[in-house]
Amino acid sequence: MPARFLVLDASPAGEAARGLAACLDRHGPALSLVSQCEEAGKQAAEGINLLAARALEQAGWATQPHTDTPAPKPDCVAVVVGPGSFTGLRASCAVAAGYALGVGAELVGVSRAEALAPALDTELARHDGLAGWLLVTSARRGRVFIQDHQGGLQAVSVADWQPPAGRWLVAGDAAEALTFDHPVRSASSTPDAAQIARAALRRLAGDLPPLPALPLYVDPPEAKLPADGLRAAPV
Repeated sequence: MPARFLVLDASPAGEAARGLAACLDRHGPALSLVSQCEEAGKQAAEGINLLAARALEQAGWATQPHTDTPAPKPDCVAVVVGPGSFTGLRASCAVAAGYALGVGAELVGVSRAEALAPALDTELARHDGLAGWLLVTSARRGRVFIQDHQGGLQAVSVADWQPPAGRWLVAGDAAEALTFDHPVRSASSTPDAAQIARAALRRLAGDLPPLPALPLYVDPPEAKLPADGLRAAPV
């Protein structure tokens, strides 16, 4: 199993947008944070490659000029595939794939719910009578993404929202956008680097089903073919 992780997350959208790059060491079951670079805002998410370069340099895992000593390299790149920011997911998945290919590391994608599930499951067990947990994250155009404890994923309009029956543990950076009947509000919002790396380990061990390290899009593509069709190929 991998011993060194590069973790990338540019999934948060809207006002919660941010970019996260971190390096972690694994010693048995324990993970230790070696370096972390995190910035808020859409530009930070789109510039995830710069955050990754800084995190690798701070960890001493970047190749130094004018030296013959090889630097340690991550043997696993774990990237959050969504749901979330359309541009942030494309940027982070592309950077993760390119770096993993360049250094020969494992490339593993994890969803935000998979990374937070152990913490939410533990929190859920402390409360009686709850129907389960829901992770609510920002989307576009007055909507949010909802992932549940059974693996369901949907995008819903805030204006048309009807709360499900029962009491729920509600988490996520957009949890306050929806109304619920007597919910238990969780402090969990976005996964940290260790939670993402642990989810990657569970996927590599076969405890999570396969998931490609590609953006997890909920909505169908908005691009449409022109009404008159495509132009003819140049002669």
